[in-house]
Amino acid sequence: MTLAEGRWRSVGRVFGLDDYRLDETLGSMDEAQVLVVALLAIGLAIHRSTWNVVGYPVTIVHEIGHALAAVVAGYRLHGITVNSDMSGATNFAGKGTFRVLWTMWWGYPAPAVVGAALMWAVSDGWSRVALWVLVGGLALTFLFSRSWHTVGVVLATGVLLGSVAWFGEPWALNVVVFAFGWLMIVGAVRAWWAVSRSHMTRRGMTRSDAYLMSRRLRMLPGGFWLFTFLVVIGAAAWYGVANLLDVLDVTLG
Repeated sequence: MTLAEGRWRSVGRVFGLDDYRLDETLGSMDEAQVLVVALLAIGLAIHRSTWNVVGYPVTIVHEIGHALAAVVAGYRLHGITVNSDMSGATNFAGKGTFRVLWTMWWGYPAPAVVGAALMWAVSDGWSRVALWVLVGGLALTFLFSRSWHTVGVVLATGVLLGSVAWFGEPWALNVVVFAFGWLMIVGAVRAWWAVSRSHMTRRGMTRSDAYLMSRRLRMLPGGFWLFTFLVVIGAAAWYGVANLLDVLDVTLG
């Protein structure tokens, strides 16, 4: 056991979470099953038709990223909206250039960070806890939903994940968390590419977070903010790939 693992298990004991820790982890799953789940999740996130369905949770997490950052910044949160075209909006009230930048920045990196956290959770036996944390976040989002479409999407996602967390066997929990982690990471990459392309073509650029941030702090262009998004998203993607290769016993270099 590594020092980090020992510390996390101590935290689990202090908060009474050890009872929910699974003996089965990503490492105890069959290698072929791990590979199939990863490829299936990635394929669903890449293909346009399936993305139009499975992409909604990525938008939800994007908006949750804004919402949590707004609360941390001391802003009052007014509402969250997820549209049918998978765009979204988080409405908050407050002033202060750097606090606004902080709040706006957390949208695109949020799914990647959540994806990496889910990869860690499934690798260390915390799949059930991770699902309940997601359900709790969705429950709070539900309270701030400001359209019927948002209510439906958030409720459907919460019920699905909550059902797996409550009724699922350990192997099912691990599969869902692992697949959801890949959905978040690939979705973050996909969203970053879409917003970067809008900046390159200047079509819809004025609606992007990076553009709005550049207008808020004019000394830093939109490309700078896109790069900061990419650093976090790239790190999360690398962590996911490294976890997968570790389970498949493949070494790089």
